[in-house]
Amino acid sequence: MRLGLLSLSVRWVILLGGLSLSAQPRGVEEGFAQLSATEAAKTLSDFRRSGLSSDVCFKFEIVHKPRKGDSAPAVRGILWAAHTAEGSKVRVEMRKENGSLDQAFIAIKSPTNSALWQAPAGQAAQLVPMGSSTAPLATGLLLTPFDLHLPFTHWSDTQYTKTDHARGRPVHFFVAKNPAPSEPSSVVFGLDRSYGVLVQAVSLNGQNKITRTLQVEEFAKTDHQWILGACSVRDESTRDVDLLKITEAAVHLALPATLFDPTTLNQAAVAPANLQAL
Repeated sequence: MRLGLLSLSVRWVILLGGLSLSAQPRGVEEGFAQLSATEAAKTLSDFRRSGLSSDVCFKFEIVHKPRKGDSAPAVRGILWAAHTAEGSKVRVEMRKENGSLDQAFIAIKSPTNSALWQAPAGQAAQLVPMGSSTAPLATGLLLTPFDLHLPFTHWSDTQYTKTDHARGRPVHFFVAKNPAPSEPSSVVFGLDRSYGVLVQAVSLNGQNKITRTLQVEEFAKTDHQWILGACSVRDESTRDVDLLKITEAAVHLALPATLFDPTTLNQAAVAPANLQAL
């Protein structure tokens, strides 16, 4: 399902057209009324408090598409996500061709507590400093745990900039500044005006130059619930792209708390038996 046909029930569970940062805010006469300071604060707060209606598990594949040449073979992984009183929790495992564990990470995000643990196969999990850049999910990819964790949506120094269009839809744009002295220096992200879901994120370096663009490409429906169907990340210097596509999904789950315990990252978790192909 394309973005322009979103249903009222759509919520984005994970956490990715170009954004023109030089575009001027559009006025009320063009249908893009700008938010007041109070409205902007509420919009951001509502998004940060929004959560999953149930725990979910996805199988996905990532295809690296260089600007020139053939696409690389798909790299596969599994994602589990839950929304708890502590905040949103995500576990991602990248799998080798034989299905064994390659590397994994667990991310927790809330307005007051965000953390990321990462572990290569068979090794103990290491806490990654917040705001730090991370290595790709697999060799040859652009996508990183940062792209799936999306910590910038909860960075404290976040300001509303404008309401404009992205791919023909009205979107509220916010700029978040990295609290750590690392890249990206800031991230401009957009929330769909009607549905409150994150649809785009643009990373900038210290010289305010765009380095990466994260874009939601489509949504999918499984077991009467809308989920993320596909997203992409583009490196703006090489113009190479990673496309992540959900291939199987299970919703309405009740995942055990131990699944999001970093001490379990050195062992592959078991995917639910009721995964359905999309």
